[in-house]
Amino acid sequence: MLLDFLMLSNFIYDPLNYNFINSQKNDFKNSFQIYLASQNDVNGNIAIVDFRFILKKSKAMKILGDEFILLENQMNNKIKNKQKYLKNKELKIKNENKTNSLEYKQKLALFKKEVLSIQKKFKQDRAILNNSFQNIQNDLKDRLAKIIKDFSIKNQIHIVFLKENVFLYNKPSLDITDQILKIFNEKTKSLKIIISSNE
Repeated sequence: MLLDFLMLSNFIYDPLNYNFINSQKNDFKNSFQIYLASQNDVNGNIAIVDFRFILKKSKAMKILGDEFILLENQMNNKIKNKQKYLKNKELKIKNENKTNSLEYKQKLALFKKEVLSIQKKFKQDRAILNNSFQNIQNDLKDRLAKIIKDFSIKNQIHIVFLKENVFLYNKPSLDITDQILKIFNEKTKSLKIIISSNE
């Protein structure tokens, strides 16, 4: 990915400047620009936060992940049991007397229909599980974004950069990740996380 290094000479030769990379796109991922600010401008006005780290380490996301794994394991066990059931049923049909070929074909056709129905149901159940997990995850991201916004307003921080997009910062106190993680855990400790499933 190409970076548009504006005022590269200042970046190299002016040690008093803090140099930041900020995303220009709404998704905070793709194109970047260098943000140059003097030491006088950054005191109390700029902060850095590791959004992904907070989500990964938060108690709410851990509970969500554990719940998802539990439901996924339950679903996989049911699939395995159904597979055994279908395999035994198929063998039973095939081992039956085939003298009446019409009856055999009808049983086989019904069996195939049952297999397709079971496959369809498990596919729907998995989609419901995945969508539910994604929706809760998105809700947690929105909650975290609001916490960061409220914190920045309360502390008169004008700009908050995602840590993954920062090229260089010379002042560790600009990183508010630990503070936000603590607030996020506190704000979500009573949150009920329920993943929908077709049970």
